[in-house]
Amino acid sequence: MSDEQARKWVEESQKDTIRQSAGKQHIQSAQQAERAGDYATMEKEYAAAGQAFLQSASEYRASKSFKTAALNMCDAGDVFSELSDASKAVEAYKRGADDLLSASGEHLMWGEDAETGKGTALAMTACMIYIMIGKEADAFYKARGFSAENSSKIRLPAVIRLSQIPQMLESSIQSLNLDAFAEAENAAVTELKSALASSGSTEFSKYVDRGLDMVREILRGKLKVPKISSLLTIPIDLTFTEDFSVKLSVKNSGEGDATNLKLEWHIDEGLNIASGERTKTVPRIPAGETLDVSILLKSAEALGGTRDFSVVVRGTYEDKLKTEYSLQAGPAVLTLKDYKESEKLLHDCSVTEGRYGFLKASIEESEFEAEPLLRIADGLVSSLKQARTDIKEGHLDSAKARLQIVNDLVDQIDALLGDDALIEKVTATKLAEKKAYAMSKIIPAYNEAIASATKQETKLETELPLALSEWDASAEKKKRIHSAAVIIKDIAGQLKSKLITPELQVLDPSISDIQLEASKIVNDSHLIIGSRPQSPEKIEMALVVARSIRNEITQMMEKKKQELA
Repeated sequence: MSDEQARKWVEESQKDTIRQSAGKQHIQSAQQAERAGDYATMEKEYAAAGQAFLQSASEYRASKSFKTAALNMCDAGDVFSELSDASKAVEAYKRGADDLLSASGEHLMWGEDAETGKGTALAMTACMIYIMIGKEADAFYKARGFSAENSSKIRLPAVIRLSQIPQMLESSIQSLNLDAFAEAENAAVTELKSALASSGSTEFSKYVDRGLDMVREILRGKLKVPKISSLLTIPIDLTFTEDFSVKLSVKNSGEGDATNLKLEWHIDEGLNIASGERTKTVPRIPAGETLDVSILLKSAEALGGTRDFSVVVRGTYEDKLKTEYSLQAGPAVLTLKDYKESEKLLHDCSVTEGRYGFLKASIEESEFEAEPLLRIADGLVSSLKQARTDIKEGHLDSAKARLQIVNDLVDQIDALLGDDALIEKVTATKLAEKKAYAMSKIIPAYNEAIASATKQETKLETELPLALSEWDASAEKKKRIHSAAVIIKDIAGQLKSKLITPELQVLDPSISDIQLEASKIVNDSHLIIGSRPQSPEKIEMALVVARSIRNEITQMMEKKKQELA
């Protein structure tokens, strides 16, 4: 190598070192910005770091330093993952895996067993990176191609086993054989990572772990996994002097068995476990089954007043892949008192029932409309009965709420009944309503009576011509009777003067009687006609009576209007 070539090589190496260092410096700056909450600067620094790693990888690739190029590409992939840029991250990891495969060829070209082992470790790690980014089909294909291409060079059993790790993982996925996966996982962790260490490539070990995590996720997606839900059931109405049980219900609602369930009770200071285990391990909970675990607790000392204690159960469980899941039940709050709240609530119910009796009597004696208020009061009785039922069933919060509502309503109704201003207003309103109602009934009756009287007057007035005709006819009849009586009287007088002979004088008494009766008729006052009236007497009397009735009705109506005004 000439001096000029050596100088250029040193300069390029220095540039690459500077660029790689710059990438890490950008990462440090991004982390500092993140801690400071400056996310815009953080993203900017991460992006600069990614570009620095890509540039460095490109230059190392150009100089055939494929392993260093692969490391830079993987670092770039880590940066893009941090930025949540999935497409760039996958592309960087994929290019890094390709570089690692190229790097493996550099070792295999020598044909030495030691170098073959190093190259195989790098190639299998490249396959694990493919698996990590979700390209497991490419990983298994490249692994088979690598083994076939280099079968003559892969001679040592340990190296052969390294080359078989991807096929072991592929077989475990296809057969859903967890034992096969465990064997492949063990080989990857113990043998592949050791081989990477021997080849000075420990920085790629984390991608082996990530590849195994991806295989685990693939298997989990195909396997039936457990799903644990938990519930703490705590008693109510507790005192400081009694023992009480707290129950944990653990249900596996998943499709797979939960194994190695570990539970631990975390209880506030001041509560002691009277019976039961603080920690418990359950080997297996089949799918669809529920496990109940109870412990007996007691207050450490008899305190006064009220105090709250917290109870939490934390635990873990595993699936068939030994993946650990966490669970937590609670925190649940236990309230301990120096009295039984249920007994106090029952006493309060009795007191409120007594208040109801007084309330009902007050309603019946008040000026208010009793029926609506009595219905409300009867509803309060139903609420009190339900409150007692809630107390017996242990629903103390519900009972307390019902009792509070009932007492509030009783207070409000009491205040209503004792509001003098409101009572006066209600009384005045009721009186006004009664007067308005009376007026609404009286006015139509008055109008009907006046209309009837007016109709009767009109009828009488229409009968006046007929009545006058009757009077005229009666007067004419009286005239004729009077004239006839006068004629009879005169004729009787004339006949009486002509009774000369004894035979005719016998008729004298009879003629005298006729003459006397005729005189009576002539002088009878009933035959005195008088002057013709404008209206007959009976019609006039009827009209006077009708008008008098109408006036009386009008006066009565005016009087009532004044009373109801």
